Amino acid sequence: MRILMQNRTSSRYAIAGDSVQMRKTGEYLRKLGVEVEFDFTPEPDVREFDLVHLFNTIPIEDTYRQYRNAKRNRAKIVLSTVFWDPAEYLRYRKEPAAFARWWEETQPLRQEVLAGVDLLLPNSHAELALLRKIYDDLPPAVVVPNGVDSSFAWATGERFYRRWGRRDFLLSVGRISPRKNQLALIEAAGKLHLPLVLIGPLNDGLYYQECRKKAAGVDCCFIDTMNPTELASAYAAARVHALVSWYDTPGLVSLEAALGGCAIVTTDRGSAAEYFGEYAFYCQPDDVDSIVRALEAAWQAGPEPLLAQKVLENYTWEKVAERTYAAYCLCLGHGSNTGLLEDGRGISDPLLGPEIE
Repeated sequence: MRILMQNRTSSRYAIAGDSVQMRKTGEYLRKLGVEVEFDFTPEPDVREFDLVHLFNTIPIEDTYRQYRNAKRNRAKIVLSTVFWDPAEYLRYRKEPAAFARWWEETQPLRQEVLAGVDLLLPNSHAELALLRKIYDDLPPAVVVPNGVDSSFAWATGERFYRRWGRRDFLLSVGRISPRKNQLALIEAAGKLHLPLVLIGPLNDGLYYQECRKKAAGVDCCFIDTMNPTELASAYAAARVHALVSWYDTPGLVSLEAALGGCAIVTTDRGSAAEYFGEYAFYCQPDDVDSIVRALEAAWQAGPEPLLAQKVLENYTWEKVAERTYAAYCLCLGHGSNTGLLEDGRGISDPLLGPEIE
């Protein structure tokens, strides 16, 4: 089986969850014997591939051009949607007009792509339900969750401690940007007098300056991007990991942190609850007091071993690749994996539980 995976042009250098999902899925599919090639151009030659796998529908322009090229060449297309409705986030941005206008202007492109592919691969039942609510005439879907490297389970915090002199702290990993909501997290950490470590690249310079200003008087450390080994040690050294974003699906770093032994605080927006259930602490991104309560509860409770076990059993990249391969076979008519299909009737799924409709 030969697969062409395509993502936005910027994913080659602007690394985010969609690019990690694509690379890791491809890496582990190769271990199953699947031939996988990556491409970021609008019009590659797709004729030698059995299937084109597209990623992401929020930044839609590149995906749309890649989709149109695949359709012209009559290729089979599956789409990892990587979607959440940003409407609430847009209402809270300080200058939402340009982004909101762009979103509305590009909605017809999303509708065409979503309705025109052969199979959707959302990361959760909640994401699929939201897609069905907003868009019309969608094709069948197979829910393929986000994944994590099992190596995060075996790290220790010693490497991080030797380099930074910190252990037993509040950690948040992610690019510094308004959607990730670090400003509110810094305020909440300050109210609780918790030591805070922020790891991630600068995504918005003005927002970063706001965060630095807010961090004055707070025990807060900013660290740039780390390699996976260093990051695994950071998770192992931390007590709590917090991702208080406006939405996440569910956030690869939360999966990594859970496997690394952190107590998990996460946003109640997006699909995190579908992954973590009762084993995480949830907060409202627009309410600092809600964030404070979740942080305080998580700090007192400490890590939940059953959560790490759940992640290791259900959300490794090996399992993601196996499920993706089964979806490919279904799309190509190989075998009879029809039990994977989500047809809108709320069927039960052995991996992620009942569909949310």
